[in-house]
Amino acid sequence: CRLRPPAAVSRARRCRKAGPAACAPPSPYSYSFDGTAAQGIFDSLGYVLERGVPEGTQVKDDLAWRRWSEFCAIGKTNPWRLDRAAHSGADSAGMDRESDLLCGFLIWCYDLISPRAKADSAPRPQSAYNMVAAVRRVHKRRNVTMVSNSQLSATLKGITAMHIAEHGAESLLPNRKEPIDAALVRMFLSTPNGAKLGSATLDWAAPTFLCTGALYALASGTGFRKAEAALPNGAVLDDRRLRRSSLLWRIDGRIYADPTEAQLLGLVSGRDMAVLKPPRCKNDPDGTVFGTHPIYQPYVEGDITNAAAWLRRIELLFPCQGPRRAEIPLFFTSAAFAPMTHSTVDSMLGHFLRLYMSAERARDFSFHSFRIGFACCLLAAGCPYDMIQALARWRSAESVKIYARLNPEAHTAWVTKSLQHQASSTTGRRLPVIDADEMVATFAAAETFFSRASA
Repeated sequence: CRLRPPAAVSRARRCRKAGPAACAPPSPYSYSFDGTAAQGIFDSLGYVLERGVPEGTQVKDDLAWRRWSEFCAIGKTNPWRLDRAAHSGADSAGMDRESDLLCGFLIWCYDLISPRAKADSAPRPQSAYNMVAAVRRVHKRRNVTMVSNSQLSATLKGITAMHIAEHGAESLLPNRKEPIDAALVRMFLSTPNGAKLGSATLDWAAPTFLCTGALYALASGTGFRKAEAALPNGAVLDDRRLRRSSLLWRIDGRIYADPTEAQLLGLVSGRDMAVLKPPRCKNDPDGTVFGTHPIYQPYVEGDITNAAAWLRRIELLFPCQGPRRAEIPLFFTSAAFAPMTHSTVDSMLGHFLRLYMSAERARDFSFHSFRIGFACCLLAAGCPYDMIQALARWRSAESVKIYARLNPEAHTAWVTKSLQHQASSTTGRRLPVIDADEMVATFAAAETFFSRASA
């Protein structure tokens, strides 16, 4: 079968491949394709199911399943929970058993896991709950819906209350990164040649620094994620990353996928623009949601933060034509187009941050800060929430609420405006009545009382 799992599949995932079917009791409806041409289909079923899960989720599920298997081994029970009567509540005793097992695993994980950051005194209860959610997710992919999590929610509330009593409520506040806006990007990109960045000397014409500058300008105006622009260390370039073919140009109203040098040199400020095709990403794994909506970056001559101008420099200094555009990354670190990696992106950003602020302050930022800054600046410009969601390519409006933070100036401006108005609204219940409803109700109650008394 073409879909059989490769040898590189992790042991944790291979241990889950057999799934519930291997543990199910004999049935008159059982079947066997052993020794037939169709055997490979069923051998690969678990692998095919796992392939539909994003890699990041797979990593979390692998860890959770290892811990779940260890916990179940302590209790001498099977990690695959297949009693559907118990999960559905048809078997009340079984339902209590399965619920207690998950709640026990939740508490066990909270005692086991380490704090996410060194500054945290204890792990967040939600981190332990995420382990339980992953176990439920693995079962769900095998068509097993585990017992309702109502008792789990109560257990999580209890753990949270104990956590707050010991460590304080502030320990539960998310430690999100600070935004990077256009002003900070302008500082980065205005750094003169010859500046020391770690052991390297800045040269904006060199591939690494040229692509770094283009990446900063593009990220601040699009909110591209690091995983969309650079490769994880050891990964192979594919269509989940921006490639040269992802970059097109709109010149005098026409789209060019492979512009000439003359066309690029003739770009007109305010008229022409770079056009980018978003790659597949974690919230759009098949590219059908955001991949159909190009991203437009206007060419503005003389603006050091203009992404289109930086991308034009890449095209001119390191040209690439024809089918090869689909084979090389948009951002690279050598004239041979070696893809830029996550470690390079993180290292370069750290150097630029420490050039303009203390090392302690620099830790408040990451590459995700560009995406946060993009959302914050859109909100400050008066952009509606639904438009921010569309421009930043978020599937959920909840992400906008998290990352599009109000600037202090906007917050105080609205508060000042509110103090100039009166609150004159009321509710329907407090509006005056225009009939004798209350009086009629009183007489009706009295009539009923006297009728019963005379009887």
